[in-house]
Order: sequence, then structure tokens, then C-alpha cells
Amino acid sequence: MQPFRLRLDARQWFKDLRDQRVFKTDFDAFYFCFIAGVTVKRKEAVPLDETAELVAYFPDRYSGRGKLLVGLFLKSELEVLGVSMDERPEVHSAIAHLVSPDAPNFLSDEGVREFNKYAHGGYEQLIEWFEDRPRSLETFLRAYKRRVDAAISGATSGLAHS
Repeated sequence: MQPFRLRLDARQWFKDLRDQRVFKTDFDAFYFCFIAGVTVKRKEAVPLDETAELVAYFPDRYSGRGKLLVGLFLKSELEVLGVSMDERPEVHSAIAHLVSPDAPNFLSDEGVREFNKYAHGGYEQLIEWFEDRPRSLETFLRAYKRRVDAAISGATSGLAHS
């Protein structure tokens, strides 16, 4: 079973929030990276030796939201793969490769690898969005929400014009 993985440079980037004990686990940093990546559909492959192994399940406060996070992942992944929801056999095939209902994180090994790529790409997105690493959670959250909302609005308005 593949674990979630956090880029070492992302771990360092969130250092102040971890040191202040605002982040209880490294999965908090992983979550922010993942949401940024899945929002803008940005994926990056990163060598294993440049990542830290986390856990193979959704920990603590994320356990009740695991299926929602997997749903966001699948929606983005199907769009990236160019699979329309109208193409039922293709949707089923793509999801079957990514999901494992009996796994603690609901993902196959391939699914975890792709899920991690969104977190890795999300870190790259955070670097573009922010001039400096976060020093306070309150300031970071406000700016993060604005950027995620803008990315969602941009994607939505882009669809409206096509």
C-alpha cells in the first residue's frame, strides 16, 4: 500500500506553521498542497528521495473528509485524462485503476501516486502564488482562500466562454 508523500521542500516551506504547532502533522501541509494542485489541475512527478513518507490513510481531522478528497481527485483526474462523464465505460475504467474501496485511503497504489502528484504540483502552485513561505496561519489562510477561489472562478468563467 502506497503512502501519501510530502515534498521535502514543501515540508520546509511550511516550517514556521509546524514549529508554531499550528500544523499538528505534516498531512496539514500535504492537504494545502493537494487542494492547490487539484484546483488548478497541476501535477508534478517528484523522485521518492525528495519526499517524506506520510501515512497510507487520511489521519485525524481528515478521516471524515477522505471520500470528499478522493472525489475531488477523481473529478480532476478524469478532466486531465479527457474523459467525459457521458463516456460511462471510460469513466468506469479510469476510476477502477485509481480506486480501491477496501484501502484505508480508498485509493489503489496508482491512485495514491497520482494523488501525490497533485500535492507535488500544488506546492509548485503555492510557490507561484506566494512570495514567501507562510509565517502565520491567519494571513496564509486568507490569501490561500482568495487564490483558490480565483482559480475556481477562472476555471468556471473559462467554461462559460467556451
